[in-house]
Order: sequence, then structure tokens, then C-alpha cells
Amino acid sequence: ESDRWVRVNGIPDTAKQWAAQQSPEFAPLLRAFVAGLNAWGAEHADSLSAPARAILPLTVEDVLAHGLRVIHYDWIVNPAKIATRVRRANVDVHGSNEWAIAPARSASGHALLLSNSHLEWGDMHTYFEVQLQAPGVTSYGAVWIGFPTLRQCFTDWLGWTQTTNSPNEGDLYRLKLQDGGYVLDGKVRQFEVQKQVIRVRQKDGTLRDEPLTVRRSVHGPIVVDSDGMAIALRVSSLDRPRLFEQFWKMGLAHNLDQFQDAMRIQQLPLFNTADADRDGHIIYLYNAAPPVHARGDYAFWAGVVPGDQSDLIWTKIHPYEDLPKVIDPPSGFVQNCNDTPWTSAYPMLLDPLKFAPYLAPPSGLTTRAQRSIRILSQPGKISFEALKEDKLSTYVELADHFVDDLVAQARQRGSDRAKQAADILEHWDRAADNASDGTFLFYRFIQGAGANFQAIGGYATPPDDHQPLSTPRGLADPDKAVQALDEVAGSLQKEYGSLHVLWGDVLRLRRGTLDLPGNGAPSLLGGIRTVNPGPFVNGKAQGVSGDTYFAVIEFSNPVRAEALLGYGNWSRPGSKHVEDQLPLMSSKQMRPVWRARKEIEANLESRKLF
Repeated sequence: ESDRWVRVNGIPDTAKQWAAQQSPEFAPLLRAFVAGLNAWGAEHADSLSAPARAILPLTVEDVLAHGLRVIHYDWIVNPAKIATRVRRANVDVHGSNEWAIAPARSASGHALLLSNSHLEWGDMHTYFEVQLQAPGVTSYGAVWIGFPTLRQCFTDWLGWTQTTNSPNEGDLYRLKLQDGGYVLDGKVRQFEVQKQVIRVRQKDGTLRDEPLTVRRSVHGPIVVDSDGMAIALRVSSLDRPRLFEQFWKMGLAHNLDQFQDAMRIQQLPLFNTADADRDGHIIYLYNAAPPVHARGDYAFWAGVVPGDQSDLIWTKIHPYEDLPKVIDPPSGFVQNCNDTPWTSAYPMLLDPLKFAPYLAPPSGLTTRAQRSIRILSQPGKISFEALKEDKLSTYVELADHFVDDLVAQARQRGSDRAKQAADILEHWDRAADNASDGTFLFYRFIQGAGANFQAIGGYATPPDDHQPLSTPRGLADPDKAVQALDEVAGSLQKEYGSLHVLWGDVLRLRRGTLDLPGNGAPSLLGGIRTVNPGPFVNGKAQGVSGDTYFAVIEFSNPVRAEALLGYGNWSRPGSKHVEDQLPLMSSKQMRPVWRARKEIEANLESRKLF
């Protein structure tokens, strides 16, 4: 199926076109990156799996195809998202946190930055920590495996971090079929048809030919073709081949103007981006390459639009100047935790009505964003150590929404079992630490509450993006909520023999030979430190996503930074770097970032000269 997805969308052909369109400055760097990969593969062939050896030597086209697949055909749109949109449901997005703090709010007088991605622990978005030193280059951060440029980065001059946003850049058009073709503006057009063959390796090593027919309309390839329904996909930015060069230029910038120049080329089609620099500037940017639409709002383009009207087929994108952004706000901070651009500054500075109605959702403050605003709005100045403590905090924002009301209502109208559960929640520290008693009970309660908490009746006071510190709050249907708490308490007693279940006993951090107590709040609960459990087996679950690479940075001279990559920088069995960072994650610590030559040489394991 992944082969079909790649072929239908023409990724190999687009990658070839992109390879020929690289700039004279950046093309040699791509070739050098590929040469390095091939040299490593040749030197370490015995450590590679047979499938890995089979694809060598790599080409520039391979690297560009990988970037296309990850950014355009996984992040912007993928088969699961298409199926969800066809069902008219909401689409889940990857999570992350980003904060940029101006000198006016910093205890040291230097700008601060929090970089914090929340991704799967072990898929094609796996991070690898890296430092690049060369004339004019002082980059440190994390790169996705297979990418030639850093995804999260800071330098001697500035740093940026990114969270997932959701611009409508993979539009779906439902075609009106007629006479073997499709209708556009009242006339029947024929599909462009291409026959291909996918060769599928069998268990005995032989290859079976699987035919593939690719149909295209003027909108794009047909990605849903069943039961008389044909849906075409049109993806933004396929004519912008300098995706990796934009990342590179971002890392070469020395100040806000140069950073904005790098963003202005709009080769990278998504991600909320926060930047802080040594001069003391901070910026939030709703980075995107959104198509210019003749009509329709965000909800319209997030669904499936009519394919028989040519005025809905866009041909250009909005320029950088049209994108929502906040520069040096009076509050002294910007933040984003996968919320809309309108809440990037608090009090809110961006008015959705002043932007195209389809650029971003009109509202949608996440619980992590609420937690961010609460932390960053506190009076006083923020030190490096305080920033680190705030990043590592497992406090559960959603607890403040419900627990007080839930405890009071359970005591008033609940069973003895519900009252016992209420006692635990009342004494709970509202954190998701290793030894927290009440986290698991509350997590199970929220899991059972369902989408928008419908199963417990929803909120008494609905959310208001303009009042993130006081809304939403309370229980609209206390009877439903107390009954749900009683049922959760019963299931915990049956499964664990007690309502007192410590979070670190059930959430485990496993890597290599280690099995350690876990901490961090699942995304569902809204905590800055995020760890999501996988399936529960024998009463325990392994952390499978959430905090990956995270760093706190102060733009002093020299730059000060601490970081962690919980799942480690290596996966090959036998390497100590498979698991050497996991104990720090279990104990809620970070480690200093070594960037100076003296620090590096004092901790050097090996050296290779080329």
C-alpha cells in the first residue's frame, strides 16, 4: 500500500524534477550528504540489514523523495487523514510545544527558547542529535533520519523550534463521473491514465508483478476510487523544490531580518515556527504555503470540495506577508502547543477576521497551550533553571478543569466507591510523576469521557480562547460524571486490587535492557511534559510517543543549553547509546549540551579524519 501511495502521487518523478532544480549553492551540499551516506554504508556494510544494503547506493533523488514523502505526503496529507476527512471527522495531528521568551521577561536579560517535539518513538520521524561546525556554521539540534538539514536548531546567534500546524494544503475534490470521464464546468473531460507495475518480493525471494493504474484529473491524482466515488488530491508546494535549502538558510541566519528572509522563500509548507535571537528579538510565525482560494472557509477546505467547478482549483499560494505572525509582543513571550495562530500571544494580538478565512481554524486552544499561557503569564522574570523546571513539569492542566467539581459532586451524590476515588483525587498532586497517586485514576476517567467529554456531559462553562486561564471549567452533568468515576474505580479495583495505583508503576520507559518508571502526562491530559502510553499488557504500558528531542536554550555569549533525546541516538544492538539517556528521562533530568571544542574533546569517544 505504501508503494501505491508513492506511485499514485508521483513522488519519484517529482524528486527527479526537484533534483534538477536545486540552486547552484545548495546542490553540492546535497551531493556531499549523499556521498557521505554511501561512504558510511560501504564501510559498515556488515552492520546493515539485507534490505538496507539493497538500496545502496543512494542518490540525491532518493533523499528528496524521502523529504517529499515525509513532509508533503505524510505530514500534510496521508491515506489515514484522507479516510478521516471523507468521513467528515476531525484529523488528529502530531503534537509539540514551543516557547520564545524576550529579554524583558528573562532573569538574565537574554532571550530564551524552549524546543520540544512530541512524535512517535521509532518511525520515519525519528530524531538524531547532531552538531555541525564549519566556516559560518555553528548549528546544534536534531535532524529527522534521512534529512540533510536540521529540523530543530540553534546556533551562536539564534534558534528556532517548530510545532505542527494544520493549513489546508492537501485539498480533496470529489469528481462528478460521466461517460468514463469527469465533469468540469459542464463539460466531460477524460482522465490521464498511466499503467505501472509494482514488483512485490515473495517469501521465497521471487518477484510478483502487481499492476497499478494511475488516473489523474486536472486537480491531481485520484486517491480514492471505489463504489462509484472518485476523489482527487491537490497538494501545495510541489513546485517549490528548495525545502532543505530553506532549513539550511534558517540555520545560517544571524538576526531576525535574515531569519525572516529565509522564511520568506516559503519552500517549507507547514509548521508553527518560533524563533529567538541574541539581539533579543522573538517571533512566532504560522509558517505555511496556503493556496489562494476563491471562496470557502477553513471547515469547507478541510473536508471534500466539489470537483466540477474550475474556480475551486487554485493556482497560487499566499505570500509570506499574508501569514499570521507576532514579533516582539508586549507580553514578552510567544508560545504554541498545536493551537491556532490566534493564541500565540496572550493577551491575543491576532484577529482571525483580518486574515483569509481558510488559513487556519477560527479557534482551538489546546490544554497544553493553556498550561503554557498560565506558566508564561505568571509575574516575575524567568531564569534558565526555571525554564528547565517548567519544561519538566508533569502538572496536568485538565485536572484544574474537572477535579474540584468532580470531588465535590462525588461526595454529595456518589457511592462509597466513588467517594473513595474522590478522596484520592483530592489528595492527588495533579502531576504525572513516577510516584503520583491519582494520575492513572484520572487518566482512565478522561479516557472514558469520550470525544469532547460527551460521555460525562461536557463542560459547564465552555472554552473561550480569550479567557484561557479560567475556561473551560466544571461539569455540565454531574450525575453522568460521578457515575463514570464510580465505574472507573470499579474497573481499577478489579484489575489492580486497589484504587491506589502509582503512575510510574503502570507507565514504563523501556529501551535496550532497561525498564524504568515513567513520568509525563498523556496528550489527552494536557501537560508540558508529554509521554503517551501504548497498549496495556498485564497492567502496564510502555511509553510510545511524546517528548522526543527537547532543549532549553539561553542566547547568552556563549550560548547555554541543556537537552535530552530520551530514546537515545542509536538503535544498533550492543551500543550503550541505545539506552544511556533513558535514566535521565525517568528521573526528569536534562544534560548539558557540549558545543565548545574543549568540552567535546573532554568527552570524546572516537575521532575520524577525512
